[in-house]
Amino acid sequence: MAKRFDKSYKIVYNKEIRANYFELKIEAGDVCKYCFPGQFFMISVPNVFLRRPFSICSADVKEKCVSFLYKVVGKGTKNLSDIKLGTLQLLGPLGKGYDLKLQVGSREDRKKTDDFSNVIVAGGTGIASVYFLALRLKKRGVLYYGAKSKSDLLYMDKFMEIGWKVLVATEDGSKGYKGYITDMLSRRLKLNDRIFVCGPIPMLEKVLQIAKKRSVSGFASLEAKMACGTGSCQGCAVKIDGQNKMTCKDGPVFRIEQVEL
Repeated sequence: MAKRFDKSYKIVYNKEIRANYFELKIEAGDVCKYCFPGQFFMISVPNVFLRRPFSICSADVKEKCVSFLYKVVGKGTKNLSDIKLGTLQLLGPLGKGYDLKLQVGSREDRKKTDDFSNVIVAGGTGIASVYFLALRLKKRGVLYYGAKSKSDLLYMDKFMEIGWKVLVATEDGSKGYKGYITDMLSRRLKLNDRIFVCGPIPMLEKVLQIAKKRSVSGFASLEAKMACGTGSCQGCAVKIDGQNKMTCKDGPVFRIEQVEL
């Protein structure tokens, strides 16, 4: 069983980096050693009954800090954004993240890792989960990033700083290609690409369709409402290979070939 903690952590900062988008950084000590891309924490928010799940955006072992990226969309995130100092109660790290050791790629050839090209597809705040992934992947690749408008695009400079090529699509055409990022992916995806995807369900559905049609493998991080984060409440069930699995406990990351949306 993976190691997890339920304790209070000191807030380093909780700042607005763009209108309604916040970056939360906490002092996590040695907990950083147990954090992997794709995992998450359940955070206790003042005056909100249930904890809220937040993907790990980065975990710096040397700095001993964990960071999160979130958008204010309701009472929980609004209350969280109002906290600037003090501590927060966190449970985690939780869930199963991206398997960086498993060799996946085209069904033609899964033996030579060097033949694979890493492709990350992100929508909205799904960029948080895959940024941590991008930091850990030794082989850089291409980020396909979609959003409603350029005001919703985050961390592009951070991806480019660590060697990733960034392709952007916005629904209103304010930045990059006008339309959906899946349109770009459909035209450019190659047989030897390995996909890592995180974002809203409609985008995930389209990416999975494209990947399965092209026989391209990879991993999908699913977003779901969670009450406990540990599988006890059974509230985040998803179909995986014909069976009911818990997004929080068995995921949130699953093999693309197994996901049924």
